[in-house]
Parts: sequence; C-alpha cells; structure tokens
Amino acid sequence: MKKLSLIVMFFGLIITISGCSILSVEEDTFEFRQLSDQYNEYVINDVVNFDDFRNLMNQASNVSSTSVFMIETDVLDVFNRVTNTYHGTGTIFFEDSNYFYVLTTYQIIDLVSRRVHYFVTDAYGQKMPAEIFAADSILGLGILRVDLNSTDYEIAEFASYIPLTDELVLMISNSYPTQNIQKLGRFLYQDDTPYMEVTSSQNANGSPIYNLKLEVIGIQYLYGDTYVQMIDFNTIDDFIRPLLPI
Repeated sequence: MKKLSLIVMFFGLIITISGCSILSVEEDTFEFRQLSDQYNEYVINDVVNFDDFRNLMNQASNVSSTSVFMIETDVLDVFNRVTNTYHGTGTIFFEDSNYFYVLTTYQIIDLVSRRVHYFVTDAYGQKMPAEIFAADSILGLGILRVDLNSTDYEIAEFASYIPLTDELVLMISNSYPTQNIQKLGRFLYQDDTPYMEVTSSQNANGSPIYNLKLEVIGIQYLYGDTYVQMIDFNTIDDFIRPLLPI
C-alpha cells in the first residue's frame, strides 16, 4: 500500500510539473535517462520514499563525494618528459596531523618505472602531489599519502557487514576527466567473490562502493560492461589495519 501510494504521488507530481511552463527541463541525455531508470527501480523494489532517496543522493553528492579523488600516475623518461599517463580513483579513509591517506587499487601503483609522479584531484578541482605509502600486489591494494591542507574532506567509513545478494549499492567514481559519477546497482556474491551489477570503466578502478548507509563495502577492482568485481572491506581491513591506527 505504501509503494502504491508513493507511485500515485510520483505520477501526480509529474503531471503537475508538466503543466508548469516556468520550470526548466532536464537535459535529455543518456546518462540522465539511465539515472532515472535506476531511480524508478530503486523506488519500485525497496521500501523507501522520495525524501529517503533525495537525502541519500544529496549526502552522496555533497558529502561522501568529497572523499573520492581522481588519481593520475605519470611515468617519465630520463629527461623528465611524461611518456605515459593513466588514471584511477581513490578514497580518503584516514588522516593524521600531517597527511591524509587515499585508498586505491594496486593497478594505479607503478613500482617498476624509475621516475613516477602521482597526483590526486579532489572534488573541488584542486590537484595535489601524492606519494606511495603502501602497496600489496597480492591483495591488489595501494595507499597514497597526500600533505594535509585546509580543505574539509569527508573521511570514508567502512561497513561492518556484507550486503545481501540483490541489495542496492551505490558507486561514486571518476572517468577522466569527469568526476563524481554516481551509479546505483545491485550487490552480487558468487564463488566467494563480491560484484556490483553496473557498467564501469578502467579509470574507475579504486572507486568506493557504498551500502545505503553510505558505508564503504569495497572498491572496484576489475571493470566490465555488466559487472565490476570489488575488493571487499574485510580484505581492505586486513591490509590497512597493520599500517595505520584505525
């Protein structure tokens, strides 16, 4: 009954807006239609209301996204000329009196090349140099360290449970040069491996995936056209707990 009432109210709102000529019309892009379809599925399949969804997305856009950084790795030759650049995504999960620490995947870490520069760009467009703090090729994880500044960033919190299969989750990602891309999808667990049902890209490797409490349940590790494989928060905890006092 609650869902039916919500749907009736939703269509009534659409009719009201359609008759108001002073309201601006949202651009009819593929990305907008895709997000609209995700919202419709969210409403139909979960016991929520419009205010819940609005608050969730506002929190994700205005607060949680400030913890998500675009990462740039530049490989240089002996003349300090950039010969290769690749991008990824990372999340601030800890800070101390001198640095904040950005969690990402091992793919963005280059331990082979002799000259490598790392940069992170925050949600406000500020680009800052970074350095490797830790990396583990077996777990597929890495941490970059960045000098603390006066900007107020959200510090990501990790979940304490694995979502149920088909539970809705949210990814905040980057795909150079675009930042703060939000996608809803479903959590899947198969063959002891967690996945998110969503389309993504290589530049989004390291992107945080949240439950609907906006707690990080994992980060994107491998991308695909339909699913992304994630590294779950338990593996992340095993990696970072011996390194930092969290």
